[in-house]
Amino acid sequence: MQLRQMEIVTDKDKLTVDIQETCKKYKTIKQWAYILHDKDDTRPHYHIYLNFGTSSCDTALVASWFNIPENFIEKVKGRKTDMLLYLTHGNDSQKNKHQYSPTEVIANFDFETEIENSKIIGDFVHYSYAQQVQYCNSLPIAEKSKAFTQLKKLWELECQCASLITDRHIEVVFICGKGGSGKTYYAKKMLNSLGYDFCISSSSNDPFQDYMGQNGMILDDLRDTTFEHMEDLLKILDNNTNSSVRSRFNNKVFNGKMIIVTSVVPLKYWYPKYRYDDNDTLSQLYRRITCYVEVRINEIAVYSEGVDDKGDPKGLGALFVNELGKAEKLKTEKMDMVTVFSGICDRVTTLEQMKFLV
Repeated sequence: MQLRQMEIVTDKDKLTVDIQETCKKYKTIKQWAYILHDKDDTRPHYHIYLNFGTSSCDTALVASWFNIPENFIEKVKGRKTDMLLYLTHGNDSQKNKHQYSPTEVIANFDFETEIENSKIIGDFVHYSYAQQVQYCNSLPIAEKSKAFTQLKKLWELECQCASLITDRHIEVVFICGKGGSGKTYYAKKMLNSLGYDFCISSSSNDPFQDYMGQNGMILDDLRDTTFEHMEDLLKILDNNTNSSVRSRFNNKVFNGKMIIVTSVVPLKYWYPKYRYDDNDTLSQLYRRITCYVEVRINEIAVYSEGVDDKGDPKGLGALFVNELGKAEKLKTEKMDMVTVFSGICDRVTTLEQMKFLV
């Protein structure tokens, strides 16, 4: 039988070869790990895990390497990580058995790290859905689809449960400044400094389309016209009450810690009609801003007390140097299009050619 990964289970006294030397001898074995179970209610026996990478190997051949009957070799059931957890009785179904220490496992890879990584799926306390998607993508091809399907179901359940929790505490930061002053640059830098992964709004008509459970959300280049109804924005920015966010494909729940709004329009100019019709509605918006930041050409003013009842920042603010101020623009290497077209077209070089074109 041809297998990409397999498990050998054999009594200790029936194994006549050195496990490490045998695993090292055959280069087709890409990863190996084994442990001696000698504290169970059975005879001492070995569990040996063999992984052949993208290729496969015949069980009869492997049996000859270890000098054991072929029926001692089994196909690995489930994911690779399930098998690795089995070595220490770390699966949920084995909690009543003796728990072996990961240090008792001998392997040619970082066994403990791989076990810890295997616990990422479903751990929404320490990892966002986006981070777990990235983890699924790092798995071997044979495991990706199953792991991702499992993750999607767990994420759907997490969102359902999150929608039942009405209380929350989030920080809402409003960053204002002219185009190119560095609003988005500092929004990203702030979230990175806090160790938050984040999502940047994809479009004005559906800003939460790409949200995948990150701790931070940047509503980039927002305007008061972005949301047709101001009530939708108030729900999104509510510091204390959780509610679903309208999205094109399905409503989403923001379960992060910080929302940063960047805009070229100062907050006091948002929703001018409410300034005369309903002052309380504007006050609800102003109360949600826990920090107001003005990014100027050479300096940044941070107002940590938020804004007053007119939408103006409170206090004097703390001033910081805008590190982008001295640079005209964030310079990025641009492709030389003249050189590109010179390679695919004949260039106009004479007066006669110019007359011909006219």
